[in-house]
Amino acid sequence: MKKGEMLMCPIGTIGHAVRPGDTLWLIARRHNTTVRAIMLANPGINPNNLRVGQIICVPQFFRG
Repeated sequence: MKKGEMLMCPIGTIGHAVRPGDTLWLIARRHNTTVRAIMLANPGINPNNLRVGQIICVPQFFRG
């Protein structure tokens, strides 16, 4: 992603801005999803190099 480009998360996901101390596990727990689901929604994401302010798409599961 280049500077100035907007991230468009697909339907069924929401954008999450990485906060200091965030890990994929913490983000998954906060959003009631799994690390695997986040990884699948963000091809190429490096879980060992999350940057504060980085926007990632987090899958949302709705129960009906």
